[in-house]
Amino acid sequence: MKKHLVTALICCLSFIGCKDDKVDSTQYDPSQPIVFTDFSPKEGGMRTRLYIEGSNFGSDPTKIHITIGGEKTKTIGTDGKSIYCMVPSKAFDGTINVRVDGPDGKTVAEHTFEQEFLYEPATIVGTLLRKVDQDNNSAFQEGSFDEGASIPSNDCMVFDPKYKEGDDRLLFSSNFYDGIHLVNLTQRTVKRLFPRTGYSTMYSFTFTADGDTLLFTDDHGQDNTSRANIYYSLRRENFRRIRPYNYGRTSYSLIYMDDGTVFYTTWWEGKVYKMIRNGAIPNIDDNAEVAFSLSQISSVGGSHTILFRHPSNKFMYMLSDGFGAVFRADYDPVRKTFGNPTIIAGNMNDKGFKEGTGGGARFSKPQFGIFVKNEEYGEGVGPDQDQYDFYFCDRDNHCIWKLDPHGVASLVAGRSNENADSKVYGYVDGNPLHEARFNQPSGLAYDPDQDIFYIGDIDNKGIRYMTTE
Repeated sequence: MKKHLVTALICCLSFIGCKDDKVDSTQYDPSQPIVFTDFSPKEGGMRTRLYIEGSNFGSDPTKIHITIGGEKTKTIGTDGKSIYCMVPSKAFDGTINVRVDGPDGKTVAEHTFEQEFLYEPATIVGTLLRKVDQDNNSAFQEGSFDEGASIPSNDCMVFDPKYKEGDDRLLFSSNFYDGIHLVNLTQRTVKRLFPRTGYSTMYSFTFTADGDTLLFTDDHGQDNTSRANIYYSLRRENFRRIRPYNYGRTSYSLIYMDDGTVFYTTWWEGKVYKMIRNGAIPNIDDNAEVAFSLSQISSVGGSHTILFRHPSNKFMYMLSDGFGAVFRADYDPVRKTFGNPTIIAGNMNDKGFKEGTGGGARFSKPQFGIFVKNEEYGEGVGPDQDQYDFYFCDRDNHCIWKLDPHGVASLVAGRSNENADSKVYGYVDGNPLHEARFNQPSGLAYDPDQDIFYIGDIDNKGIRYMTTE
């Protein structure tokens, strides 16, 4: 009898032991304490994968709230013993705080690690403004960023040339079909300055040397002077009214030299014209002087050429969406005109994607660019004692390039993780070279005081940014 009782007791204890072994360790147990033991890694930058170790965390990530350096980050997953999240941007002081809520939503545990995460500021690509529906459609909408403002097309962009410390930071943005918009980066608002009325198609715009007059070109399709090809808008009128500035051949781009000379491009043979002033505005440019044409380099029927004046006024760069090259023309300040163009990087007739120097580089569809001063160059480098790098969008390669004064072209952002899905385009924020993706980037502007690039990401229907924290 005793033997049977002992056997039964052993079986019962075994059953209880087996039952205990099957307890789900991923579930929060209110009868047990929540324990925090460690985190790893101990250092890194934005989007570093961070793991917090311990026990009794539960399996519901929505119950776990984490801040790093005072910045909130989303809990991606938890298995009861480990919490997985990513380090947010600007987590500078590195303090890690974790709060766990119970099933009723009330806090059941909170912990701050004594050791801080060593945050390493990094260069990142982020999103400034983007609003799309489930079908990736978007529309123009004025107003606050936080209340649905949207400008899905940002082709040409220019940071306010007259910004002073204490002013609102203003970004001007144009597109083919909805006029020019003003993005107030300080107030986080968008408004349209003027609609697409009174002109045909705006490819680009620029400011006069004093920054008080905005000039934009019009692709009206005519090879004559019957219609205005350049319009202007005044700062004193808050850039809300447009008037004809010059009557001439259809144009895509212009530059305004510091000496007041204006040059503009036209389609036929990729010609660049010097505007001959007749003493009045609007000017009738019947005697426009051809500075040069791209047909002097190769057989060219026509070209959408965009001009970029170097800050020194010694030369300009040119990009054309039809050719995979960066062109240069030098300025003669005595004759007030440009000499014949040369190719300084890429190839006029061979498109592709390849980092390299001079003719060894390959681009696909260069669009808009900006000269950015590089403090590391000191008094200047190269034959021109140049202090600037040239950054530009390559629309069909979905990336941003940097061209230094020596003609070395290098990728600075986009086309990341190609091996993951065999694609080089998409919508991904993060490290410029390891995570970020664009989809048809076109517009590019730069805020030197904040060291921020603004990128018009056409097929992602918004404005992205790139900066070092």
